[in-house]
Amino acid sequence: MNHHTVIAVQDDQIVGFGDMDDSGYLNRLFVHKDHQGEGIATAICDKLEGFMAGKRITTFASLTAIPFFLHRRYHVVRKQEVERNGVLLTNCLMER
Repeated sequence: MNHHTVIAVQDDQIVGFGDMDDSGYLNRLFVHKDHQGEGIATAICDKLEGFMAGKRITTFASLTAIPFFLHRRYHVVRKQEVERNGVLLTNCLMER
């Protein structure tokens, strides 16, 4: 399966990145804490979603990322808990 990766660079430093596979699964969206709120995640998602023109896109969003994706016209499909190193984490499958 092919992957599309977008890397945001500012002043020769990586400040964000994202990845989407050909099925439309958006994964590993990250923006450095010192650069959040600057539109970097929006620019990364715009580019990645452009690869999927008209196709369904899915992601597992953390609770703090849900408002970002709701603003981008995603909707919650289901909430789930996953265990990582003995810690339960809650996220949501979202799609657009």
